Amino acid sequence: MTMPQKKPTDQRLDNLDEKVEDGFARADKKVDEGFARADKKVDEGFARVDADIRELRGEMKGIRTELTGEMNRRFEAVAARFDRLDAKFDRLTWGLVASALGIIATRAF
Repeated sequence: MTMPQKKPTDQRLDNLDEKVEDGFARADKKVDEGFARADKKVDEGFARVDADIRELRGEMKGIRTELTGEMNRRFEAVAARFDRLDAKFDRLTWGLVASALGIIATRAF
């Protein structure tokens, strides 16, 4: 048995099939290349964001150190003022006690 001869339309369909396959192959290649470029840009973008975040963390650590030092200095100043106020209350208390004892002593004799 012999194979039937291809008709011209069969040849045209085969050619069309090849063209479609080639077109899809080129489109797939372009899509793959586009995704590769996009992936590279995304990776570069994340690398920049990571670097920025590391830089900000360093800056924030420095600011925190400065603020902590400033807060400690101010708390120490407030504590010193309370110590002076406490000493004044102590003197006032002893003055009142001495005055009360003086009054009691003068009244008793």
